[in-house]
Amino acid sequence: MRWLTAIVWALLLGCGDEPFYDSAPSQWRFLLLTAASTLQVRQEPGGQVLLADAYADANGAPPPAPIRDVVAFRDGLYLPLQANAVAVLDAKSYRQRALIPLPAPPAGLAFPNATTGYVWHDGVGLLSILDLLQLRLARTLTVPGTIRYVLAVGPLLYALEERSSRLLVLDARTERLIDSLELPPSPRFAAIRANGAELLILSTGSGDDGPAPRAPRLSFVGLSPLRLLGSLPVYPSATDSARTRITGLVTTVDDFAFIGTSQGLLRVDIRSRSGLRLLQRWNVRQLQNVPIRDELWILTAEDTPRLIVATGTRAEPQLQVPLPVGTVSILPLP
Repeated sequence: MRWLTAIVWALLLGCGDEPFYDSAPSQWRFLLLTAASTLQVRQEPGGQVLLADAYADANGAPPPAPIRDVVAFRDGLYLPLQANAVAVLDAKSYRQRALIPLPAPPAGLAFPNATTGYVWHDGVGLLSILDLLQLRLARTLTVPGTIRYVLAVGPLLYALEERSSRLLVLDARTERLIDSLELPPSPRFAAIRANGAELLILSTGSGDDGPAPRAPRLSFVGLSPLRLLGSLPVYPSATDSARTRITGLVTTVDDFAFIGTSQGLLRVDIRSRSGLRLLQRWNVRQLQNVPIRDELWILTAEDTPRLIVATGTRAEPQLQVPLPVGTVSILPLP
């Protein structure tokens, strides 16, 4: 029995002396859209191009018009085109399911449920409503002013109206305007707090134009009832904002907001509505959050753009790789 005990202890001690290492490196797959409207499937690290042009390979021809962006929803990829249309692809095969004509060029999409999509258009006071089951334009909805961004939260649509700098709340079930709120000048991005009780809205300000210039501000909006809880300047002066592009806003499950700008990546504590801090001096072109992996995906706007995948409250880089010149946007893949 003693010899058996000795063998067990030797095994335990041996395992304790040799730590376990996961030899398989982390891998990131993503879609990359170029200025030439090629849709590449890439994997990092290693710079592997899995598909050089996913759209052309799957459909036998290039897209009917330049691709403006790529938006993923459920099992589809929605491509706003630089024409009056949205192309819908299968997310696995990249085969085109439909080409949906629209009354104006699409700027972005929001999805309140599995059967309906909303498209907003630059410089046009309307929303195009898509039937996602039949993949067609169902109808259009006239809205006041110029919509710059739409966020779907349950049955409600929160639309940022640029002309009057207001938040418009629409009920997707009745398609009626049910509330509105005045905001700082030029609201551009919106994100929902993780607990769903608060909306964050990033306004780009008015730069140094006009008699009363305004700097960019981050506003905190309570939803029930709709009210402005507070706001803080992103930069101390409007002159600073004239030299800085505001490029994105995301929130994380640990109650931080991250703001992408041409001067760096900023972080704000949502709970205290304060503590704005410059974390990294990246020239951010595109900022995305992957909540399931707790990752920030950043596309930089340098001459040679980079993909940066960062994690944690300090946005510590886990991956930094160069991307092709002319990269327009990226989309993380599972």
